Amino acid sequence: MGAVVGGRQIVYLFPSLPSVMSSSVPTTARHVAWWPLYLTSLPFGGEEPSISISISIFFREEEEANKMMMRNQKSRAHECKLDHIDLIPGMPDDVAVDCLARVPHRSFGSMRGVCRGWRGAAAAPEFALARADAGANEDLVFLLQFGIPTDGGPAVGGDAPASTQAYGVSVYNVTTGEWRRERAAPPVPMFAQCAAVGSRLAVLGGWDTKTFEPVADVHVLDATTGVWRRGAPMRSARSFFACAEAGGKIYVAGGHDKLKNALKTAEAYDAGADAWDPLPDMSEERDECDGMATVAGDRFLAVSGYRTGRQGGFERDAEWFDPAARVWRRLERVRAPPSAAHVVVRGRVWCIEGTAMMEYRGERREWREVGPSPPGLKAGTARAVAVGGGERVVVTGAISSGGHALWVFDVKTKIWTVVRPPPEFAGFVFSVGSVRV
Repeated sequence: MGAVVGGRQIVYLFPSLPSVMSSSVPTTARHVAWWPLYLTSLPFGGEEPSISISISIFFREEEEANKMMMRNQKSRAHECKLDHIDLIPGMPDDVAVDCLARVPHRSFGSMRGVCRGWRGAAAAPEFALARADAGANEDLVFLLQFGIPTDGGPAVGGDAPASTQAYGVSVYNVTTGEWRRERAAPPVPMFAQCAAVGSRLAVLGGWDTKTFEPVADVHVLDATTGVWRRGAPMRSARSFFACAEAGGKIYVAGGHDKLKNALKTAEAYDAGADAWDPLPDMSEERDECDGMATVAGDRFLAVSGYRTGRQGGFERDAEWFDPAARVWRRLERVRAPPSAAHVVVRGRVWCIEGTAMMEYRGERREWREVGPSPPGLKAGTARAVAVGGGERVVVTGAISSGGHALWVFDVKTKIWTVVRPPPEFAGFVFSVGSVRV
């Protein structure tokens, strides 16, 4: 690849990954303007660097290159007065952003640590657009799961003894096939739910791991920076509730309180403002209901659930929230069969269960088959999320023959790919969410 800067031809090269790191590369590269620039990917766990990306800058005209290398202090002072320092010296910032946009997500932490300019560039909205234009987007699926401890050591991602199973956040990169534990995550309440809006993932509610009572806790991850923060708590502590993003907000509804009473309360979270909007109550209690966006993607749907007096008697209807009128409206005959997992794919409600994938036709209030069910999936154990704008559906669940797996469905070809997770990521998954970076 190349670019023309000030009449000079610049060529910048990206070697294939992984490349071999050179011991001659200066460790102070970030401060030396014209050394070849290196980004180093440090894998989770503190192992030795395993991947490097080099950006080498060569000038066609040696004389001009030498002049640039020997810029005097007056020139540098003038540059500082302009209050601007090139992201990559001598290269237009838009070209530099195009280079940085191709850095894989696993190396974002190292990239942001190079300098303040790179950290700011990676946080800007234009960075996401540059990754999309470069075809460098990656789809991450976050799984709230019970981790399987490694043999003879502590549970992965925590300090729990090997005899216990830690409940935490795992990440499956659908684009690269990589697995990792979200080690920076705060302690996650048992049976917490998660939902994503933009590049943010929110972890909400669940059980306190010591008292086993519902909590109102909220933690938010910015997937582009890897930074977690504590969010404003929900107005009601709850667990086993409907949860999904719709219209740029994260909705929660139903579930149960510490006395195991089913709830009909609901609220909506604005992750940007870190504020909750209390919503009108649903028409009835709904414990263990499913949450999703409606066909247009801007309205929240709470599917099925059961009332306090009908423990386990799942309803076959749903309610959706009309944000303009601020009222709940009912939908009949939505849940089928009773233990199905639901997901919205390109504006349509899909049901994963039994021998087929079913799609709900709202205009006819009926279901039709759209593809086969995940091969080997045990009934009643599925959790599903759409990724890549609805290009694929990721399903997690138990295998009929034993253990757990992950399935990826290609919506276009209608073909399932079975993914066997590493042993430390093979625990039961309670909630899933997806983010594109």
